[in-house]
Amino acid sequence: MAVLEIALTIGTSYTSVYLSGSGVVLREPTVIAFSDDRKRLRAVGGQAMEMLGKTPEHTVIVSPVADGVIVDQGAAAVLLSEFVRRVIPSKYIFKPRIRAVVGIPLGLTDEERRVYENVCFKAGINEICFVENIILSAVGIDMPVDEPTACMVINIGGGISEIAVISLYGIVDGCGVTIGGNMMDNAIIDSFIGKYNLKIGTNTARRIKHDIGSLYSNDTSSTEVKGVDVRTKRPVSEKAHAADLQAVLEPYYERICDAAENIINGLKPELAGDVYKAGVYLAGGGSLITGLPELFSERLHLPVYLAEEPEYAAILGAGKLLSDAALRRELIG
Repeated sequence: MAVLEIALTIGTSYTSVYLSGSGVVLREPTVIAFSDDRKRLRAVGGQAMEMLGKTPEHTVIVSPVADGVIVDQGAAAVLLSEFVRRVIPSKYIFKPRIRAVVGIPLGLTDEERRVYENVCFKAGINEICFVENIILSAVGIDMPVDEPTACMVINIGGGISEIAVISLYGIVDGCGVTIGGNMMDNAIIDSFIGKYNLKIGTNTARRIKHDIGSLYSNDTSSTEVKGVDVRTKRPVSEKAHAADLQAVLEPYYERICDAAENIINGLKPELAGDVYKAGVYLAGGGSLITGLPELFSERLHLPVYLAEEPEYAAILGAGKLLSDAALRRELIG
């Protein structure tokens, strides 16, 4: 039987698939829409995300991953099965045997790990190799994970932020903080109700964050925001400013930075010296906020760098394992 090698990450906000020989072939929101009491699949990924806040009563939108872990096995399996089906090349007349490198959150329990296994098997994946997403991110941004020197990565995702110091293929110290882009989106929604009496949806909150999200106190960017006045129930628009978002977002990033600082302070002198020399690298979609490297650098008193295409760091790292058998053996055992 023909074998197809893929790599995938199932994140709170996005699921990505890397196809051996083709690169990243799919990156879609981890969202699925059902109707008729979940008996009928309506849409997955981007199409389901566009339906958010616009569906009739008989349609339900499900996000099967929360705080970085799978919380709805059934929905996750259907979602992943659809994504896997989409990426199988047309040259395969019959469904190939699928071998996958799968990114998982840091510190999964045995039970949570079994959930990932069950979901992958139900989605039609035959062989699975699990690797922590934080290590994949380090590999994806070409950090020296194979050397006897410590490197530090902070991966800020949709549901969780992971922090780790990595050396000789393993995690020396690390933690996960249940702060991510989704929590920040909800905070933006709440802030607009409080300040403007303006109710906005999740997609609008994400657009605002993308357009004018900034941690610079002197950022004067602004954008027009449409929503519903919570008092009159009528459609209205307001001008939002970058300073509005800074006040909302900065406390969350400060808490992530606190966790990173605690890890650095607990390192042995030799490891701490490596980190101070090499600096800290930021990955994940949540690290794209303007001014984040400067904020972290000021707080941590060391260089902080934003990875190139940080939202793709983990999936690109997973993809590298497909073509590097030696590295895969070292990381997976």
